[in-house]
Amino acid sequence: MQQSICLTAGLILMAIGLKQSPSPKNFVVHRLAPGIWAAIQNDKGGHAISNAGIVDLGDKTLVFDAFMNPDAAMELNITAKQLTGHPVAFVVNSHYHDDHIRGNQVFVPGATIISTEWTRNEISKAEPEEQKWLKTHIKQQVENAREEFRRAKPAEKDEDLMWESYYEGIARSLPTLKTSLPGLAFKDSLWIHGSARSVLLIECSGGHTNSDIIMVVPKDGVAFMGDVLFVNRHPWLGEASPDSLKKHLQRFYSDTTLKQFVPGHGPVAGRESLQTLIQYVNDLQQLANDAAQKNEPDSVFLKTPVMSAYKDWWFSRFYTDNLQVVYDQAKKRK
Repeated sequence: MQQSICLTAGLILMAIGLKQSPSPKNFVVHRLAPGIWAAIQNDKGGHAISNAGIVDLGDKTLVFDAFMNPDAAMELNITAKQLTGHPVAFVVNSHYHDDHIRGNQVFVPGATIISTEWTRNEISKAEPEEQKWLKTHIKQQVENAREEFRRAKPAEKDEDLMWESYYEGIARSLPTLKTSLPGLAFKDSLWIHGSARSVLLIECSGGHTNSDIIMVVPKDGVAFMGDVLFVNRHPWLGEASPDSLKKHLQRFYSDTTLKQFVPGHGPVAGRESLQTLIQYVNDLQQLANDAAQKNEPDSVFLKTPVMSAYKDWWFSRFYTDNLQVVYDQAKKRK
């Protein structure tokens, strides 16, 4: 009888454990430390599009970035509650781009949305215009993405599936999409303290946009980098200062207390990933400086093929735009 009771209790505990172990469709959960998880976009059909973070502060739960689509954000909200046992109290928007903020509506009311002041203002300006444009054009965008996927070479299929999911997710979300602005905004830095751990939000200017947040969990050596860091993917330099980006990356690389870095896009990585992205920017700048000395026309320079070190990186569609950014910079410095 005692063995039967023990066996029954064990099965019940296993069932509870299985129930509490989230298996979301839109992202994969990675445990970084006790009470800290990364939610990494599922590239095979997921609607999260970017990465996110979950931190158990002890008496409350914080989510870093809210994904692009509410369906993915709903899974994130449920997962955060399951992992921590607390409802989400804070949601940090690392910057204003749609793939990091459109899930906000899932968390309010209930959670406080946090951003920098610049980011809040930019969301309020950019989102209404972008959503209006999408309502007219999203059908064509989806059709174009599906056609690209059909025509893609085998080596390109996986990434093209991600882009197809990107546009399909937008199309699905648009009828019910709302803009939920941050209720708390700051400049420079902000500490959030909990009973188990604290996090530090640091504003970085000119890294990816005019204002980005990097979140550090000092006790555990973890940094959530937002789009200041891309791993195995071409970054988007279209709104950035390449030199400022390098300075921010070097600053966090130099902090040897930090061991794990969660990028805005790509897998969780170590400190070497920051140096890799610095080298990427340096390499593009060297190409641009050499071309500027030769007075190459933009039309010639922008056809420069992707360097061999980065040929396997995703988001190669950003490469030409990145070349334009560094070439404009090089011509001004000449």
